[in-house]
Amino acid sequence: MKLVKVSIITKIIVSLIVATTVPFIISNYLSYQITGNSIKRQLVELNQNSMSITMSALQSYLHELSLLGLTYFSDPELVRLLSEKKPQNPAESVYIEQRLEKIYANYSEIGAVSYKSALTNKQFNIRNHYNEIVIIPDFNDHEMSDAHSELKQPFQVTLNNREPRLRINKPFIDIYTREVIGLTTFDVKPLQIKNFLTSLTTSEQGPVYLFIGNNLELLYTTADEMDSTSELTLSKGVKQPTQQETAQKTREPWQVELYERLHAPQLSTDKGEIQTTEGSYVYFNKTDENGLIMTIVKFIPRTLINKARNSALGKTLLIQAVSIIFISILATLISYYMLRRIKIMFQHIKQLQMGNFQLKRRPVQKTPDELDLLEIRLHEMAGELDELWNKQYRHQLELSQARLKMLQAQINPHFLYNTLQSIATLAIKSKAHDVSDRLADFAAMFRYSMDIENEEVSLEEEIEHIQHYMVLQQGRYKQRLQFELEYSNEANCVLVPKMTLQPLVENSIIHGLERGNGQIHIVVSIVLTKHSLLIEVIDNGKGFTDQQIEQVKAGYLEQVVVSEKRGIGLSNVLKRLMLYYGNGFTWSISSKPYKKTIVALSLPIESSREGQADEVINRR
Repeated sequence: MKLVKVSIITKIIVSLIVATTVPFIISNYLSYQITGNSIKRQLVELNQNSMSITMSALQSYLHELSLLGLTYFSDPELVRLLSEKKPQNPAESVYIEQRLEKIYANYSEIGAVSYKSALTNKQFNIRNHYNEIVIIPDFNDHEMSDAHSELKQPFQVTLNNREPRLRINKPFIDIYTREVIGLTTFDVKPLQIKNFLTSLTTSEQGPVYLFIGNNLELLYTTADEMDSTSELTLSKGVKQPTQQETAQKTREPWQVELYERLHAPQLSTDKGEIQTTEGSYVYFNKTDENGLIMTIVKFIPRTLINKARNSALGKTLLIQAVSIIFISILATLISYYMLRRIKIMFQHIKQLQMGNFQLKRRPVQKTPDELDLLEIRLHEMAGELDELWNKQYRHQLELSQARLKMLQAQINPHFLYNTLQSIATLAIKSKAHDVSDRLADFAAMFRYSMDIENEEVSLEEEIEHIQHYMVLQQGRYKQRLQFELEYSNEANCVLVPKMTLQPLVENSIIHGLERGNGQIHIVVSIVLTKHSLLIEVIDNGKGFTDQQIEQVKAGYLEQVVVSEKRGIGLSNVLKRLMLYYGNGFTWSISSKPYKKTIVALSLPIESSREGQADEVINRR
C-alpha cells in the first residue's frame, strides 16, 4: 500500500507540475515576445515625440541665424554703403566691418563671417582666422559661376579640421529691384545644436545623429568618435556630390535604407524605424519654411529592449516558481487526504472478500464529495451482497429440494405418455379416428414440452409444436377460431429458443377470444431476412389498450422473471428472448381492438443467407 500511495502521489504531483509548467512556458514565451515588442514600440513613439520637440527648437534656432542677414536693413547707412556700385573707401570699409561685427557679436558659435558685394566684388571678413576664411568668388552680372553653386544653397555642411560645421549662405537682395547685390556666408559651430540633441541622449541608449539636406550630410552625432565612413568629404570649392553618389559613399546599411526611404515616393514618411541586428534606428524628418531639411536619427540598442524583457521575465518566473511550489505542496496534501480515504475503502473491500459484510461506517458529512458518495455506495453494496448471499443460500436449499422432487416425479411423465398411447390404440381399434388424432397431437405436445434437455430447437420443430397445439384448440373452438401460418421452408433450419411461438398464440386465444367477442382470426407470419428472423402474430381480437402495452413494457424491463397464472406469459417470453439474444433482439406491439393487433419479434441470426425465394404455405 505504501508503494501504491507514493506512486499515486508522485503521479499527481508530476502531472500537476507538468500541467502548470507547460502553460507557463508557453505564456512566458508569448509574454517575452509581446513585452519586447511593446517596449520597443513605446520607446520608438517616445523618442519620436522627443525628436519632434527637439526638431522644432532646432528649426527656430537656425531660422534665427538665417534672419541675421535681414538685420542689415535696420541700419540705413549700412544698406546705402552695401548698395553702392563704386568701391568703398577705407573709412566706409571700416564702418561696414564694425556694423557686421556688432550684428554677429552675440553669437559666439559663429566663426568667420564673410560678405562679398556683387556690385564691386569686394569681400569683407570679420572674425577672420586664416583657416576659417571663406573665399567667395567674383560675381558676373550679379550671378555666381556654376563652379561655386554650393554657395547658392542656404544651408550646407562643411568640414573644418575634420570637424563638421553648418554653413549658412544668405544673399543680400535689393528691395526695389529684387537683384542679389551681395552674399553673406558664415560657419556655425554645433555648440548650441549639441545642447538641443543632448536632451535626447541617455546613458543606456545609443547615439543621436543630425543630418542636413536631402543628401543626409552629417552635422552632429553624440557618438564618442564619428565613424569615418559616415563623414562626407566636402571640401572648399569642390562640387557637391549628387544623391546617388552620397548614398554610395555612405557605407552603413541603415543609412542606405534611410536614404532610400526618404527618397522613394511610396516609402517617404516623416518618421519611422529601421531595424538591424544590433537594434533599431528611429528617425524623424522635417522641412521648415526656409527649405531647410533636417533628419534626426537615434539608435536604440537591442540590449536595452532585452534588458527590459529580462527584467519582466525574471519577475514573472519568480511568481510562477512560487506558484508551482505552492501547487506542489497543495497537491501533496490533497493527495494524502484522498489516498487515506481510499485506503480505508480498500480495507473494506478486503473485508468483503473475506465474507465480512458488516462494515464500519464513518459519519456522513452534510455536503458529501465524490469519495463520500463512493463510500456510501460501497456500504450499500455490502448490504445488498449480504442480502443476496442469504437469498442465494435459501435458493440453493430450494433448488436441492426441487431436484429431489423432480427425481421422484420423473416416472409420472413416462407413465402419462404410455397411458395416452394405450388410449389412442383403443380409439383406433374402436374406429374413433378423431379421438386417436387428438390424442396423438396431445401426446406430441406433451413429449415436446417435457423434453427439458434441449433449450434450443429448429424452427421446423417449433412450427410442428404450434400446429399440434392449434389442432387441439380448433377442435375445441370449432369455427370460432381461424388460424393461418405463413413461412418459408428455407427458415426451417434456423435455431430458436424452445416454446417461442406457442405462448404468443396462446396469449392471443386467451385475451383475444375468451375475453373478447368469441371469435378470432390468428395469423403467424415468419420471414427470413439476411440478418434476422421476423415473427409476427396478428389477430383481430380484443387486443391491448395503451395502458396494457405500457404494463408489458414495464414487465419486460424488470430484472426477474415473474410467474403468471396461465402459461409462460408474454412478458416472460420477451425476457427469455432478450436474455438469449441480448441487445440484438427487438420487439414491438401495435393494437387496434377488434381490428388488428400485431406482436412483432426480430430475432438476430449469425449466418447470412443469399438467394432466398420465399414459398409461402397457408395452413388452417
